[in-house]
Amino acid sequence: MKKLRTIALIITGLFLMSACAPRAHEKGNNEERCLSEDGVSLLVSLLLPAVPDKAPGLILVHGFGADHHVWDGFAAALQQGGIMTAAVDLRGHGGSRMQGKTALHYSALSTDDLSNTLHDLKAAKNCLLEAGADPDNLAVIGEGLGANLALRYALEDPQIQAVVMLSPGLDYKGITSLDEIKKLKDCPVLLVACEDDAYSAMTVSALKAAAPVFAELRTWTGSAQGSEIFAIHPEAIHYITTWLRQIIQS
Repeated sequence: MKKLRTIALIITGLFLMSACAPRAHEKGNNEERCLSEDGVSLLVSLLLPAVPDKAPGLILVHGFGADHHVWDGFAAALQQGGIMTAAVDLRGHGGSRMQGKTALHYSALSTDDLSNTLHDLKAAKNCLLEAGADPDNLAVIGEGLGANLALRYALEDPQIQAVVMLSPGLDYKGITSLDEIKKLKDCPVLLVACEDDAYSAMTVSALKAAAPVFAELRTWTGSAQGSEIFAIHPEAIHYITTWLRQIIQS
């Protein structure tokens, strides 16, 4: 009986050690399976440059209802340019559909749930650091809702050196941006939109006017939104990459 109790205690201890581990991930090709701080199983696509050690790192945040694949072409271009990227499927999206035994779907996420996706961005940053990215040269880019989330994450993480916001909104499902950008310190921001996307064009103008830090505004013709801008204006990839290099690769 004493032996059985001893075995039970050992098993319990191992379980607790596993449960308390901050992250766990399985590697395969360019994808990692990792765990957010609040227990969401996340899929992260990680692209490493030829020399990953101390490479600049960029977190890629997709919009509502999308997944990490919207960044495929952009991430490949940055990889060729020596920048490491981590594109995360936000909770309820793509391959990030489980929190413990609870299934998640983006259509059912509340504003509080969306706010908790900042844990997902932190997990993506940890993937970058574990792969060798330079902790002093990190940035974040987001599209649509992901742009607003990227801004909020930059406020929480002092290691983030720059933010790029593609087609942001003043309010995306309760995730706001105007009050948030006023709180930025020592973190330049690039604001991108298409001229005929009226809401985003209005938003980037308002954000630039409100920003207390260096804020660059760049618009393109047409009505494309978010990462769709790259298909219509491929030169936007070069523009954004060059802008980032001035900050995180200088």
